[in-house]
Amino acid sequence: MVWDMLGSAGGLILPALYMILICSLVERFAPIERYSAVARIPGILMNAAQVVFSAALMWPLQKLWALLGIGTIITVPLWRSLAPLGAAGYVLQWLVGVMIADFFIYWRHRAEHAWFWPIHAVHHAPTELHAANDIGHPAQVWTNALFVSIPLSLIQFDGPATPAIILFLVTLLSYYIHSPIDVHFGPLRKVLVDNRFHRIHHSLEERHFDKNFAICFSIWDRLFGTAYEPQPDEWPSVGIAGVAAPRSLTDFLVLPLRVVLGEAKADCTHEPGTGACVTCATSSPTS
Repeated sequence: MVWDMLGSAGGLILPALYMILICSLVERFAPIERYSAVARIPGILMNAAQVVFSAALMWPLQKLWALLGIGTIITVPLWRSLAPLGAAGYVLQWLVGVMIADFFIYWRHRAEHAWFWPIHAVHHAPTELHAANDIGHPAQVWTNALFVSIPLSLIQFDGPATPAIILFLVTLLSYYIHSPIDVHFGPLRKVLVDNRFHRIHHSLEERHFDKNFAICFSIWDRLFGTAYEPQPDEWPSVGIAGVAAPRSLTDFLVLPLRVVLGEAKADCTHEPGTGACVTCATSSPTS
């Protein structure tokens, strides 16, 4: 059991690290902000820890479903009708799968802000937003299981390799929307989330709070009233006002406890009229 779990974790860590590497390389060629390789190490370690904890959770979930006799409740038979379209059929099925997954992720994200903020604060605390800092605390695996993994485990797609492709696309988009690069979707932002749209969600400015929760499709924010359309020149500072940005793996892991105890404060100077923390939340990027 342990070896199977470790093998599953390794099979997930390597693709995740590969995608972070690709995004980090792209960030070197079209940067709005530049960050050093050293600055990415804590985020990479947190990504690895998150994957291991996720893999550790999957085994007991599978056993629980088997014990309770719960199987697939919903089958999405797209492939039966889309197969004649060939490659286009695959793409359409993957898009539908990503939309379904993103719907669950949207509501998980809103729940994390409403009920699980000390854990989710780990994701918002960095003041350097890049692909490697698309991280979450390992304890977030439980909110992800409740709102995403469990609902998706009850849905079966009849297309080959569909779950793996959906996971790959959602993960890749998640890394991209946290990247400080001058590559965006323009008018397609009405439908798809890009890095400018999502940066608003991490903003220190109060008018941006609780906006732009979606990861892949901005239609969920527009449908449920949480969308904020960024202006062409909007690129706000990010982080949590008054909370020191984590600088090590230990800082990330203990941050939820420090938030609960009220010990995660930094010595701050707030910019008048914005609430932005000049001292701890607008550190200069490294080149």
